[in-house]
Amino acid sequence: MLIADDHAFVSWGLAKALAASDEVEVVGTVTNGINAIVEIRKAKPDCAILDYNMPGANGLEVFLEAKRWSPGTRFVLLTGTASPATIRTLVEAGIHGVCLKDDTESEVVEVVRQVCSGRTVIGASAQRLLKAPSESVAVTDRELAVLQALARGHTNASAAESLGVSPKTVDSHRTSLMRKFAVNSTASLLLAAVRAGLLDPTSIR
Repeated sequence: MLIADDHAFVSWGLAKALAASDEVEVVGTVTNGINAIVEIRKAKPDCAILDYNMPGANGLEVFLEAKRWSPGTRFVLLTGTASPATIRTLVEAGIHGVCLKDDTESEVVEVVRQVCSGRTVIGASAQRLLKAPSESVAVTDRELAVLQALARGHTNASAAESLGVSPKTVDSHRTSLMRKFAVNSTASLLLAAVRAGLLDPTSIR
């Protein structure tokens, strides 16, 4: 088992909890995504726990790259900035396990144990998040594209250039979105879109 998390205390706590289970041997810890890819490629561990937010490369990027070099490794992704959109993205990418950082140690250990035995597991907290009623707002494909551009830090002008439309069209979509979400600022709009599961919180610049 390899643990990749940029918070040493989290890695230490996980390693201690897993060692106590007597079912998993922790072979190493790293603190950034690049080192995680290097170590997984070199050691080819049976299982790896990846923090979603790491310097160098995030957990999903590490998973997508590392599985090319170590197809036998099974991956559990640990995230503290979860939204339904984040979890769906991870599941669709083929991740083997998902836990939230507010899960108990015993819950994380159980997910890891099941993933190492060949199962695909979504932790209880992540399942509850997926099943929770969403703040449903219907948006068009073009409005969603504008939302995603705003989340990346684009201005009306740069978003328009990226999407191949006029700045006036982008502003019109932004105004429509603010009306639908009943907000009056871009920051509030992006927060509302995250809550509705339309944006991954880690995509916001």
